[in-house]
Amino acid sequence: MWTTLAAAGPKAIAEALTAEEFDRLHVPTSIETFVAQQVAEGRSVILTGNAGDGKTHILRRIRPALEAAGAQVLSDATALMRGDDPTPVLDAWRGALRAGRPFCMAANEYPLFQLRTVKEGFEQLAEVERQCRHRLAYGTNSADEDARSDVIVVDLSLRNPLAANFFSRLVDTLLNDSALRRLINVDRDTIAARNHALLSIPSVRERLAFLMARLLSVGHRATVRELWILAARLIFGTSGQRDYQRSDWYSETLFAADARFDLTVAMRDVDPARCSHPQWDVVLESRGEPIRSGWAATPPAPAPHSLLDEENFAALKRRFYFEHRDGHHAFALADPDAQDFSKLLSGGSNGQLASQLITAINAAYCPVRFSGSEDHLYLWNGHRFHEQPSRSFLAACRIAIDRFSVDVPRLPSRLTGCFEYQPDHIALSVPSLANNPKLRIDFPLYRTLKRLGRGLPRKLIPERDIHKLDAFLERLGKADDSGVRTIWSVHLENLDVIQISLSADGKRYDGVKRYA
Repeated sequence: MWTTLAAAGPKAIAEALTAEEFDRLHVPTSIETFVAQQVAEGRSVILTGNAGDGKTHILRRIRPALEAAGAQVLSDATALMRGDDPTPVLDAWRGALRAGRPFCMAANEYPLFQLRTVKEGFEQLAEVERQCRHRLAYGTNSADEDARSDVIVVDLSLRNPLAANFFSRLVDTLLNDSALRRLINVDRDTIAARNHALLSIPSVRERLAFLMARLLSVGHRATVRELWILAARLIFGTSGQRDYQRSDWYSETLFAADARFDLTVAMRDVDPARCSHPQWDVVLESRGEPIRSGWAATPPAPAPHSLLDEENFAALKRRFYFEHRDGHHAFALADPDAQDFSKLLSGGSNGQLASQLITAINAAYCPVRFSGSEDHLYLWNGHRFHEQPSRSFLAACRIAIDRFSVDVPRLPSRLTGCFEYQPDHIALSVPSLANNPKLRIDFPLYRTLKRLGRGLPRKLIPERDIHKLDAFLERLGKADDSGVRTIWSVHLENLDVIQISLSADGKRYDGVKRYA
C-alpha cells in the first residue's frame, strides 16, 4: 500500500481504499469526536472544503457512531445531485428532518454553493449561508459566533494539515505501521530502512515540522491526500530503486519538485539549500571542525573534492539542517519579514503595528509625508479612472488610527474543540464602521507593506496587492460616516501634495497648503 501511495498522483481518492487500508491511513483528531457529539445532541452537520481535505474520510470513519445516533449520512453531495440541481440533496435533508433525524453530509464548495442559493422555506439553509459568510472570528467573542439553529457547518479548508500537531501525528502513523516495520526488519539494508530510521529521530522530526509551520505561516496549504503521498515518498523515495541513490534520501525527496503537486513546488520556499549563511556554508564546504561531530546519525562521508558541486552541496546543506545539532542555524538569516509575520500569527504583540500598516498603505498612494499622514488612513482614489496607471490621487476622507483594530483570526465559538486552527493572515479593520470592513493581510501583502515602509516605489507593488488595497479603501469609503472638510491631492510625478480646506458648509475653499 505504501509503495503504491508513494507513486500516486494528485487524483488518488479515498474511495479506492479497502477497509484495512482506510484504517491504516487514519490519523485520529478531535474533529471526529466533535462531529459525533454534535449529531448526538440532535444537530445536522455539513462538512465542506476542498477535494482531498478529508471530508469523506471523516464521515466514513465515524459513520457507525452517526447512524447509531439516528443520523442520515450522505458521504458525497455531488454524487446525489443532478448536474447543478440540488433538489435530491434537499429532498434527503427534508426527509431526515421530517423523521426527526439529524442530517450529516459532505459537500465540496460548489455543491454547497448550489444548496445555499435555495433559502426560502428552509431555515437550516439560511443558517448555512450565514455561517459560510462568517467562517472565522476576529476580536472578542460575540453572540454572532453561535449557531442560530440546529445545524453546524465545518469547513475543513480551514484545517491546514501543515499544522505541526497534525503533520506529526500523520508521520507517526506511517512510521508505526506494523506492515512497514515488518518489511524493514526483513532487510535493513534498503533506502526505506535508512529513511525510516532517520525520520524516527526526534530532532529530525522537529525540524521537519518546523518547515511545515513556515510554509503555513507564509500562506501555503496542503490537502491530507498530498501529505500522505509526500510522507510515503519520504520513506520509499521516488525512483523505486532499492539502493542508496541520493535522490531517494528523505532529505532530497522532500524537495524534489513535482508539478502535479502544489506542495512540492511550495517546498522550494523553505529549502535550507536556498538559504545562505556565509559562516556555516564555509564550514560545510570545507568540512570544518564544527561539523565533524554532532550528527544525529552517521556523519557524511569525507568530501571527494576540495569544492563540492552545486547538487552535492545542496544535499549536504539539507542533511546538515535535519541531522546536525546546529542545523537550525541554516535559517538564522532567513527573510526577517517572514519571521516577524510568523510571530504575529502566533500571538506576538507589536504595539506599533496598526500605525506601521496605515503609514505603509498611505505610502502606496502618496510617498510624501505630510501632517497627519502617520495618524490617519486616507481614502485615496485615482484622479482619472481612465488613466492607467494613475499618476495622481485624491482623498476626501480620512480615518483616525485609533479607530483601527489588528486581529489574528480564530475559529468561532460554535466550533470550539473541532480542530486545530492555525491562522495564515491578520486583519486590519474599523469595528465602529458599518459591516466592519476588513483588509485580510496575508504574508505576500504583509511583505509588500513592510517594503513600502522602507521606501518601495508604487510602480513595484504587485498588482495583486494594489487590487486588495484599492478594494479595502473603497469599502471604507462606502462605510465612512464622516463629512468632507478637507481634500488632499497628490501627483506622483512631481511629488506634490496639496491640502485644501473647505468651509463648514462645503461651498468654498478656506485654505490651500502645499507639501513637497
